[in-house]
Amino acid sequence: MTGEATIRASLAIRGGDADPLNYSGKPEQFTGDVSVGVGPTPGVITATVAGVSADFSALTTPGYCRLMNLDSTNFVSYGIWDGSTFYPLGEILAGETYVLRLSRDLAEEFGTGTGTTGTAVNSLMFKADTASVSVLVEAFDA
Repeated sequence: MTGEATIRASLAIRGGDADPLNYSGKPEQFTGDVSVGVGPTPGVITATVAGVSADFSALTTPGYCRLMNLDSTNFVSYGIWDGSTFYPLGEILAGETYVLRLSRDLAEEFGTGTGTTGTAVNSLMFKADTASVSVLVEAFDA
């Protein structure tokens, strides 16, 4: 069964007296197709300083995903974990939330052989800055 997701995004930056930068991107919206029935998953996870990978095993093909840092003080970094190295991609400050589309190739192996093994290798990892934080991860099938 298919459904649709509505995604809205905008960015406005207002400078102060010392920096008169004023930027306002016009609000954008689009509608994307989604498979209905799987998600949101995995839910709230505890990101530690050592890092924890999100479990997307319930999904057939990863799609839209909302990330939210539920902590009121600490930030969390997210990125790819390849089994031995963490590659940071972004940060979520306390209380922030973002929507992104996960790659259909998440969990594939790259760099050796044909590039796909069927074995989950690369994962989306979350690493807390100074203390463990709760992160809401809501992913849906594409």
